[in-house]
Amino acid sequence: MFFKFSINKKLLFLKMSFFFYDFGIAPINMFFPTIARQRGIPILVIGIICTIMPIFNIVIRPLSGYVTDRWHCRKQVFLGSILLNAIITPLIHFTPDFNDKKYSEALDIMTYWEFWIFMTTVTVRLLLWMVGDVLQDTICLEILGDDKKNYGKQRVCGAIGWGISTIMVGACVDWYSVDAEHKNYLPAYLISMAFLIGHFIVASQLSQNQACTSKSMSEGIFKILCDVKVCSYLVWAVFSGIFSAYIWIYLFLYIEDLANIHHRERLPYIKTIEGLSVTLQCLIGEIPIYILSGYILKRIGHMTAFSISFALFSIRFFLYSIIKDPLWVLPVELSNGITFTLAFVAGISYAAKVAPSGCAGTLQGLFGMAFHGVGISSGSLIAGYMFERMGSSASFGVISYVAFIVFLVQLSVSRLIMRMSKSTENATPDKRTTKEFATCPENMVNSSLSN
Repeated sequence: MFFKFSINKKLLFLKMSFFFYDFGIAPINMFFPTIARQRGIPILVIGIICTIMPIFNIVIRPLSGYVTDRWHCRKQVFLGSILLNAIITPLIHFTPDFNDKKYSEALDIMTYWEFWIFMTTVTVRLLLWMVGDVLQDTICLEILGDDKKNYGKQRVCGAIGWGISTIMVGACVDWYSVDAEHKNYLPAYLISMAFLIGHFIVASQLSQNQACTSKSMSEGIFKILCDVKVCSYLVWAVFSGIFSAYIWIYLFLYIEDLANIHHRERLPYIKTIEGLSVTLQCLIGEIPIYILSGYILKRIGHMTAFSISFALFSIRFFLYSIIKDPLWVLPVELSNGITFTLAFVAGISYAAKVAPSGCAGTLQGLFGMAFHGVGISSGSLIAGYMFERMGSSASFGVISYVAFIVFLVQLSVSRLIMRMSKSTENATPDKRTTKEFATCPENMVNSSLSN
């Protein structure tokens, strides 16, 4: 008996696209804070940098979504951003070093021209990543069409790439830096460049399936933004970004602090530990959530997903505050699937669900603006100040209580909005036919927001 085995070529290239892109982006994104500190940049300045750079998301993500929606050039812009990123990334390694500069105040580092060359190169790379990131999600949802619930099954390949990349790069940097006074990150830049080039080749094979722009595009977006459920959703996206910033930007600095203060015997392989922490986040923490995200969101709803995420963030931060050995950070990273992935997938799929025809890129851009532009940016500044003044462990202790308060507020507000919506629906008589009601744009939006 012969079994027929078929491969969905369209989705195969989509999965490969996520894998190659995240594999190429992860080495620099994850190790940037430690790269910057090794170059002599104080933690407070790193916090300021990581505050300012995500602010570009406020403009770049919605703008790239709007422009590509308006002029139907999504794939061209997407491929261009990938190729330029592959070219610029290795240039960071060759920017002039400045870790031997002497300065009395943290902000004095900004007076050196070497600092600005480094920051300009890093910023251009970041902008290209923002454009590619939001357009890849939008292209994915367009290819899926009515099967948007399967977004997580495609995105899981990105988590695999991210997880493998960080442990591989961490081990390569440790190996390449044996007997050296400082870590040499050249392997990270080269691996990143190679996989971004691979991503360009794979992404060029993705089918072009961009929907026609609605003539009332601005009107449709405006109606959605006037809905209280969507406004609250964007607020929760901001808080999710704030909490994620503590981990994305400061986790490696926290791990190094634990090693320097409590377990200096871990220092020779500290980059491997850092890489392994992200591998556990992605391969064990995130993959099950990505695969089951469609089922989970259907059962619990998008807003409940945010509630669960905030509750687990509180527990995760508290555990960071009491850990002394860097190795004990590793089991905690298994919670990343619930703290980050569940909320992120809920945000992406919710934006796709309520977006009017032809406005998918714009709505994804607004979610990216809230999560990255406002959330990650403000979280970076707050965390940078707290780490500088209080230390890493104490900072995680404080933010754990904040996350718990946000969990209680979000849960209460979501329940209140749900009750108000049901009361309004019951109190408003409907004199139109079922068909008229179903096809009215305004009510299609309200129906979509029931979760």
